Amino acid sequence: MKHSRTAKRVAVTGVAMTSIALLAACGSGGGAPAADGELDLSPLQISAEQEAELTALYDAAMESGNNEITVYAGHHDEFREIYTQFEERFPGLTIVPETLVGAELQTALEAERDTGQHNVDVISNPNADRYAEQGFSEEFKPATYVSPEWADGRIAQDQFEDPAGFYHSPWALLFSSGYNTETMDEADLPANWPDFADPKYADQVTFMTPSTPGGMQTVLSILLQSDLVDEDWLRTVAAQSRIVAQDQLALQSVSSGEYGIDLTSAATSIRKAVNDGAPVDLHMLENPVVATEKWMLAANAPSSDGGKLFLSYLFTYEAQEQALVTGNFPLNQHEDLESPYGWPAIEEIDFVHLPSQSTMREEIDNNQDLFQEITAS
Repeated sequence: MKHSRTAKRVAVTGVAMTSIALLAACGSGGGAPAADGELDLSPLQISAEQEAELTALYDAAMESGNNEITVYAGHHDEFREIYTQFEERFPGLTIVPETLVGAELQTALEAERDTGQHNVDVISNPNADRYAEQGFSEEFKPATYVSPEWADGRIAQDQFEDPAGFYHSPWALLFSSGYNTETMDEADLPANWPDFADPKYADQVTFMTPSTPGGMQTVLSILLQSDLVDEDWLRTVAAQSRIVAQDQLALQSVSSGEYGIDLTSAATSIRKAVNDGAPVDLHMLENPVVATEKWMLAANAPSSDGGKLFLSYLFTYEAQEQALVTGNFPLNQHEDLESPYGWPAIEEIDFVHLPSQSTMREEIDNNQDLFQEITAS
């Protein structure tokens, strides 16, 4: 059994586990393991060979005594039901979610390596390649992973799988615009990103500053390296919009009716707001933007077999089904699954090409002065 390194971490874990317990009390859609004590993996819709591999990982994880699988990620809200379903599918194993990102994540990983007191088993981060390069992950291909062949030419390979095998992506975030359903008619909304520069949308749009890391910085960097928009477009849109410090503030302004449109909203954020009772919805632009969720096995993971099992679970039918509920888009969506919101599968969407990690970083660096300029003005 692993133990937290600090009182703060214990507190975070306690809150997270309380949340998971509440979710479990509400029930999940996957069904419980078979009553005879044998694992029931039929809802995962995987092959017999894959079932055997997952069963072997489960047995090894249980025999090791390290039955807690600690996950470091920048957010956990849309994953909590997946955590709960995993725990029900593999009884005796527990997911311990801890929110770490940026400098805090770097510090934690370095401290664990320096002291030899390893805590993390699984890492989810958009910059997974950087952590892999520093030796914080272990090469591992989930038993259920299949490379999305349709993504060739549309998503750079290192955005959905590490060429060296250190991380893989089960799904992508989709960014389009969000709007207030009580103050705006969807038919009157921009059809695409260039339309936002139309003067008729002056004082109706809000968005987070791209001068700090976040979804807006990612979206604008992807758009600016495409042929859809340019710097003049961004200056025009910024001049007639309200720029705020955080994504949440922009969506809150739209939810309250102060503004009608959030320039860019993650589909997951929109679904959470709707579930909380906000009068908002996602407006699917002709050319939305996507960004992949990258997951990997931590180096020297205390519950290595449990981490491998969880990573393999993320690519199953059951996990995909829940990912769709939260507003994510599986990269290899099972043919029997559909979005509960009528959204198409990601391969059917004409999204903006997602470039490589190196191209993205170069684009972000090159645009920093522009991002600061529009924020200051």
